[in-house]
Amino acid sequence: MYHSIRSLIGSLLIAVVTTTSLTAVDAGKLLAQTSNSSNPQLDQLLEQGRELVEAGSLDQAVQVYVKAASIDPSNAMIFSGIAYVQALRGEYDQAVQFYRDALTLDPNNPDFYYGLGFSLAMVENYAEAATAYRQAINLQQNNLDAHLGLAAALFRLQDYAGATQIYQNILATHPDHWQAQAALGMAFLQQDNLTQALASLQQAAALAPNEASIQIKLGAALLKSGDRQAGLAAFQQAGTLAPWNGEIQYQIGEILRAENDPEAAMKAYQQALAVKPDLVEVNAAIGELQLEQENYIGAIVSFRKVVEKFPDNASAYFNLGRALQARGGREKQAITAFETARDLYQKQGDQEKVREAEAALRELKD
Repeated sequence: MYHSIRSLIGSLLIAVVTTTSLTAVDAGKLLAQTSNSSNPQLDQLLEQGRELVEAGSLDQAVQVYVKAASIDPSNAMIFSGIAYVQALRGEYDQAVQFYRDALTLDPNNPDFYYGLGFSLAMVENYAEAATAYRQAINLQQNNLDAHLGLAAALFRLQDYAGATQIYQNILATHPDHWQAQAALGMAFLQQDNLTQALASLQQAAALAPNEASIQIKLGAALLKSGDRQAGLAAFQQAGTLAPWNGEIQYQIGEILRAENDPEAAMKAYQQALAVKPDLVEVNAAIGELQLEQENYIGAIVSFRKVVEKFPDNASAYFNLGRALQARGGREKQAITAFETARDLYQKQGDQEKVREAEAALRELKD
């Protein structure tokens, strides 16, 4: 099997743990307000920036706020507004920079620290994200989203005991918070406390019976506990609850594949693509199954889709080479694919994979 069930569950635990959202903060706390100041041009820019954000014209909004910052460089809210819009645009590195600028001007603003923590987490700088969330909590103890963000950051830092404590604190005051309950189950699971993990996840499922993501988590816990039948039933329930969620269908396919049920896995993958055709990882998974089933034409098509979308994907080029070689009559194309894979592996510093690609090339050229 391509995945072991243990390694697959480990990746699912990271993927499905609760995270936070920047929209948890009221935009009004991060966007500068008009002030009826002696500078009507500044007030006009701030109003224009707000209107552009509300209209979804984020690129233009950034330009307007940058111009406003040049007029009033001591206004922390303007810099937080730029940061907020950059985060909405997905430019998290820029958001980090501007949140830091805002905090230089206003170092006691919990919302700025929350935005900074969120942006740092999005660039996977979880240690600094945890520090920023802690600052937000110190300034505003009842900031629930900062507590959730801190717990998620600690989870990703593999401080599962720390994450567990925070989730338990959240649930002490918010007992119906199903996201925290589910994330607590994941934290227990990473500590191999299966009894507590299952209890937390079952409680989360009772709180939110129509939430497919909980069934994914519960299925992972049940599989880890050795209850294959109940685990697969939970994944099927997730698929029933969210038939149009391509990511969930993909996760179901991965589980079924790890459970050595390639036919059912293929159906789940195909459902995922029917729902979300741009899921490149699904094409890669289908291609791997097609290789195992000796459907080389299908595998060639699948891996070509992957490398077209991600031209730096070394494993996709390697598998494309395997499919072309096995198909026969396409040796030159296979050599090109293996050479590309070798060069990409070399750039990544993966010498073991470089040797595999070179061995494949020698076999072809001999």
